[in-house]
Amino acid sequence: MKDKPVRLEEKYELIINGYSHQGEGIGRVDNFTIFVPRAILRERVRVKIGEVKKNFARGQLEEVVLPSPYRVKPLCPVYYLCGGCHLQHITYEKQLEMKKEIVENALNRIGNQNIKALPSMGMKDPWRYRNKGYFQMNQEKGRVRLGFYKAGSYDFVPVSGCVLFSLQISKLVSYLEDQLSLQKATVYKTKTGGGNLRNVLIRESGSTGEIMIVFITKEDNLGFDQNVLNDLVRTFPQVISIYQNISRSPKAILLGKDFRLLKGKPDLEDAIGPFKFKISPQSFFQVNVAQAEILNEKVLEYANLSGEETVIDSYCGTATISIYVAKQAKKVYGIEVEKSSVRDAKINCELNGISNLKLFTGKAEEWLYKWRRIGEEVYLIIVDPPRRGCSSKALKGVIKIKPKKIIYISCNPATLARDLKYLTKDDDYKLKKVLPIDMFPQTSHVECIASLER
Repeated sequence: MKDKPVRLEEKYELIINGYSHQGEGIGRVDNFTIFVPRAILRERVRVKIGEVKKNFARGQLEEVVLPSPYRVKPLCPVYYLCGGCHLQHITYEKQLEMKKEIVENALNRIGNQNIKALPSMGMKDPWRYRNKGYFQMNQEKGRVRLGFYKAGSYDFVPVSGCVLFSLQISKLVSYLEDQLSLQKATVYKTKTGGGNLRNVLIRESGSTGEIMIVFITKEDNLGFDQNVLNDLVRTFPQVISIYQNISRSPKAILLGKDFRLLKGKPDLEDAIGPFKFKISPQSFFQVNVAQAEILNEKVLEYANLSGEETVIDSYCGTATISIYVAKQAKKVYGIEVEKSSVRDAKINCELNGISNLKLFTGKAEEWLYKWRRIGEEVYLIIVDPPRRGCSSKALKGVIKIKPKKIIYISCNPATLARDLKYLTKDDDYKLKKVLPIDMFPQTSHVECIASLER
């Protein structure tokens, strides 16, 4: 086998000439691809090779020899340690351009689509937008800390001052660290199985400012005096809901099945545009409400409904998009595989006075296949799958139903491009436009809306 032009642990100087779909810089040594996190297009950098594969290598940025004019100092003090953000070292305007380029590259390379994406829709203030945080925990010399893991590892990074959360959440995190340390709460250790407190989930309503806290434990007991909760709500009166979730599995799962309301209300209430939504501890709800409103409004714009249409919203979740569409359509059918999401969706319909939205629990591909037998004409199908995209069976079902329009919402440009290739391969549908929406500023993630017509 031919020797690679780079060796593990060796250092090389190269020029960045592109970006990966994860926002990493791409450079080359003797035409051999090197991925370099936190490097910017056209920079000359020195990297240390940390991984070598058959067709590529990964390098750690050691020095920026010739910096880009778009390189800036990250706002977060632990940016280079924490794995939560990927792009704080780049001006926000350039981040938006990069995401447009990432989407276009995927559409062309994977989807065979000769189309330019529209300019990315960004935020006026691309900081402190997250309304949900799932905090890892660590304990050293009795001190309890909340934070996240370094990218690709279980190395703990404390982040009490994370700039993606509100100042109120940052204050709350610091308060919890102090109180849990004073209470001598024990933090769960994955390797030994010892300790009790596994994680803390915090949700914040952007419309009301109210907060929900979920303490995730291994055991039935909370592991600290519940009088702490009384002090907590006195200090932070906006905390209106406190739960315990019991997760006994030794595996690193997010939440167990057992929820216990310890104090306050069972739900938060938030809003996207004119619509209200109830949020339970396990509800899916967009973490960036401001950009979610823009996304929903764009769906309505592309749908161009008159009030006489039938719409199917596959993968409808808690019906945040379905409810928007229902106000302008004759009938909407929502499909969702998660029973808890369907339950929340029904509550949200009642909350907003929606009577023309019918919800079904099941897999989208199976439901779409059955729909063909009904024969009702469908004007629009909305597709909003998880990151893995749609199955071929689901895409076949969409095509067989023959809607006039398809709106595909995606959080993964690669699977979006793959599925668009399938939908357009026999000229059944034409791709009209693709709009990147920056739901997650400072990260490499990008949401897209693709509009197709027969």
